[in-house]
Amino acid sequence: MKLFLLSTVALFVSVYAIGFTGNGGGGNGGNGGTPECPFAYKLFKRPNGRYWCMKYFPGNETFFGAEKICRCQGGASLSGIENYKELSYVLGESEKSFESIGIKTGGVWVGAYRRKDCRVENMATKPECTKEYQYQWTDRNTMGNDMWKTRWTEGAPHNNKVGTHQEFCVQLQVSIDPAILNKNLTGFFDNRVCVHPDGETQFPTEGFVCGRPPKFTGGSYYGAGGGNGVGGMIIIGAGKPTKKP
Repeated sequence: MKLFLLSTVALFVSVYAIGFTGNGGGGNGGNGGTPECPFAYKLFKRPNGRYWCMKYFPGNETFFGAEKICRCQGGASLSGIENYKELSYVLGESEKSFESIGIKTGGVWVGAYRRKDCRVENMATKPECTKEYQYQWTDRNTMGNDMWKTRWTEGAPHNNKVGTHQEFCVQLQVSIDPAILNKNLTGFFDNRVCVHPDGETQFPTEGFVCGRPPKFTGGSYYGAGGGNGVGGMIIIGAGKPTKKP
């Protein structure tokens, strides 16, 4: 019985670990000191005294597989992108990685997931499910919807399916191929099936970006409230992703 209870608690923690609140506003800074990111993470200053660390990782992972890898980085998660400075950083790091391993085009997972109210067949008829509000950030820190207003690729977000799976997750399209660059496709977001890292797309999954709060020199960590301010909790999966259809 004791072993059963421990297993139940462990499973709950595993599932809850990928649950994100949409309420709140981003938390407060540490108790003085200078914000410091872990090795190879880039520090960004956000509005209202908030700080955030980001790092690009290469890899052909599912959304949930990428989230687990981020969580093994000492408290990180798949990162949202709040502004164009952060977008430029992720693009630049992705492009350097693509060039180093000899690929031209790919998709990069970011920390965003379709809102619960919009995970329905008649989504297009709901006024709260426009492209500006259909998705919310999942890292409990990233705020706002500037990216959703201007950076969806043409036709996105859409509501396609691969087998029984819907496009609840989001990738950033990245390319160093001149033919793609000329079509103004790189640097825009596309919604994708979370558990199918390839699918029918010219942007196969090639990486993901992790984010986490910095540590302050005073020894305290930066608090986070985050989401998009719309509200509601998202549970985006347990420890093991579903197999490809």
